[in-house]
Amino acid sequence: MPRQNLTSDTAPAAVVRAVTRLGQNIARARIRRGLRQVDLAKKTGLAPGTLKRIEEGSPTTALSAYFTVLWALGLEREFENLASPDHDEEGKTLELARQSQRVRPKGAGDLDADF
Repeated sequence: MPRQNLTSDTAPAAVVRAVTRLGQNIARARIRRGLRQVDLAKKTGLAPGTLKRIEEGSPTTALSAYFTVLWALGLEREFENLASPDHDEEGKTLELARQSQRVRPKGAGDLDADF
């Protein structure tokens, strides 16, 4: 099966919306800090064109580039809860449903008679 490249046309609409919103949030944070795109690009080591694509919400730009910009803006604390297992209610429910209801010994020889 040939590899499909991710673009704004092939990505799910929810992903496109989320990445676009992230780009807008990054642009706003940069502007609030009084930084020009070229200044932030220098601080992060990214090409100015990459920073421009990030602020446009390009789904083809590397995730590490987005994280680097967030770090440079002092927003790295946001990483901690991203896809946190503690906030994954569906995953916790499915995990609980798979767990055995009873615990049984594997064999008679597993029990130790020494008390």
